[in-house]
Amino acid sequence: MGVETQELLALLERRIALLGSLAEALSAASASAVAFDIDGLDARILQQETLCSEIQSLDGRLDRVQHHCANQLSLSAGSRSIPSSGADAAALQNAANRLREVQSRVKQLNEAHQALLRRSRRTVGALLRSYNSFAMSTYSNPGATPVLVGERA
Repeated sequence: MGVETQELLALLERRIALLGSLAEALSAASASAVAFDIDGLDARILQQETLCSEIQSLDGRLDRVQHHCANQLSLSAGSRSIPSSGADAAALQNAANRLREVQSRVKQLNEAHQALLRRSRRTVGALLRSYNSFAMSTYSNPGATPVLVGERA
C-alpha cells in the first residue's frame, strides 16, 4: 500500500470516527432536550462544536492529500503504470462506503434534532403566551404607580 493511500485511509478513518462521535453527540443532545436537561444540552452543543471544528480541520488535510493523489494518478497515467493495487482500491472503497453510511446517519440525526428544536420552540412560545395572558389578567404589576379613581395615569 502506497504512502499516499495509507495517509488517505488514515484521514478517512479519522473522519469516520469523528462523524460517529458527532452522531452520538446529536443523539445525546436530543435526549437532553427531551429530558429538559439544559446543562446536558449545553455540554452536547459544546461537544458538537468541537467535533465540527475537528472535522473542518481534517477536511482541509483530506483535500490536500486527495489533490496530491490526483496529481500522482495523472502523472502515472501518462507513463501507463498501474496507480494502485486491488487491495488499495478495495480498502478505499470500503472506507468510502462506511463514510457515506455515517454521513447519512449524521444527516438523519441532524434533521431529527432540528425538528425537535423547532417543536420545542413552538411549545415554549405557546406556554409563554399562555402564561403572559394569565399573568396580565390575574396579577397587577407591583412596580406600577397605583391610579386612584378619577386620576389620570
